[in-house]
Amino acid sequence: MKIAFYNLTTTIKSGGIETFNWEMAKALRKRGHCVHVYGGKSHFVFEQPPDIPVFTYPFVRRDIIPDFGTRFRRLLERLSFGVFALGPLVKERYDYIYLIKPYDMPVALLARALSKARVIFGSSGTEFFAGYARLAREVDHFWACSEFNASQVADYCGMRPRVLPNGVDTDLFHPRERESELSRRLGLDSAEIVVMSVGRLVGLKGFSYAIKAVGRLAGKGVGIRYLVIGDGEERVNLMRLAGNLGMEDRIRFLGNIAHSQLPAYYSLADIAVFPSVAQEAFGIAIAEAMACGIPVISTRMGGIPEVVPEGAGILVPPGDERSLADAMERLRADRALRHEMGGKGRSHVVEHFGWDMVAEKFERYLASPHAEAL
Repeated sequence: MKIAFYNLTTTIKSGGIETFNWEMAKALRKRGHCVHVYGGKSHFVFEQPPDIPVFTYPFVRRDIIPDFGTRFRRLLERLSFGVFALGPLVKERYDYIYLIKPYDMPVALLARALSKARVIFGSSGTEFFAGYARLAREVDHFWACSEFNASQVADYCGMRPRVLPNGVDTDLFHPRERESELSRRLGLDSAEIVVMSVGRLVGLKGFSYAIKAVGRLAGKGVGIRYLVIGDGEERVNLMRLAGNLGMEDRIRFLGNIAHSQLPAYYSLADIAVFPSVAQEAFGIAIAEAMACGIPVISTRMGGIPEVVPEGAGILVPPGDERSLADAMERLRADRALRHEMGGKGRSHVVEHFGWDMVAEKFERYLASPHAEAL
């Protein structure tokens, strides 16, 4: 098969959606398919797999589009990208065009009409807009990344997508010995517990609550360090919060780290924390931490309980730094529990979210209807 992964942000930033596109493309290429990646043109440096062609095109950034609502801006941003990408999409004569954002459905359906390519829409959230349901009924295959997200879609438009979960490269993300040189470079003390978070620094990720939870423990005399990997609009505010709490020496903001380098950083962590306050559809970063054998703390929100089953981590109410602090202290004080939860988490990810398994399901779904009418 010849497949195009079409998503503007794949080449302009890092995050769960972007990771899915790169990793799914690599998994299908490994299985012998011809795979191309389409993304936006920018100065962002991304890791391009050596055997997957990448095509980038200009677009009009949403922040200069008249503000008639966030979704209006996102739709026009995507349509501006489609103006440049449509010609190549048609010319390449793909068997399938894979989308992960609903705003791309108009361009992909036009490409289908001009080239006979079939369109796959893999939902990863609830960015519903006028016309969403009608467009979704037109795609050839309609999938969602979790049972939770499938239920959200079904409630909105009366059709239930099939579930194709996100995946994890369990050969790359696996338990390993602590990277001693990296630990030395970051100034970590072996007597301290190391907590780590990975994700975009935006409000919905809830990192402010983790910072406050670390502050609570430090205030009780607990030796603790917090490493935050990622970047985003909230970085300045989060750094200011850490400073206000007197935690500049205990909290390190490391910025974006190449995806292939994340396992080395996870080797330093005793606990991984993902304090989301949003109804996240899945949580790739959570699953990657679990694959590394790190016990995780997250929240009972959205599709996260599908990623973190009972016994594989600790889930707390969102927006509750006291519960986060209690969970951190529980794991800090019990090395055996950390080991047990880390092992269960690793096993769960290997069993349910390995890329070979997800890619096989991808292929199998292509032979079946795109969604179930309710």
